[in-house]
Amino acid sequence: MSEKQISKPKDLGAASTGFDDWYWQRISAVVVLVLLTSLFAILLLTYAGRIHIHTLNLLFTHPIGKILTTILVLSLGLHIWVGLKVIFEDYIHFSAGRLVILNIILIGLIAVGLYFMYNIWAEVAYHFSCIPCGTGAK
Repeated sequence: MSEKQISKPKDLGAASTGFDDWYWQRISAVVVLVLLTSLFAILLLTYAGRIHIHTLNLLFTHPIGKILTTILVLSLGLHIWVGLKVIFEDYIHFSAGRLVILNIILIGLIAVGLYFMYNIWAEVAYHFSCIPCGTGAK
């Protein structure tokens, strides 16, 4: 190869050094780990009969529960976005194709996030059925 070909890269991508992506990936991973672990613990305690199903309903309809669930959805979306963005920037070398794929993924993540935000914040009366209790939805 000539020196001219080595000194001029074809496409630097959007990430530059990649530190921001690395940083946000780690922050979102910690938030997702803490909140998902808490969510699974609460659901296991409910299934084991330690938390009544109506208490679970109150936890998720309380404003603090809604805020924590919103933080979980947003951080999970950020984690997915940063991870997929880095993968596609590394492995798709055609800039226009990368742009199209990343925009499709971003629109899909926004649509899924809006769907979850609606379900979290809508004032819908949820009636859970309690499998261990043997009672159905009322």
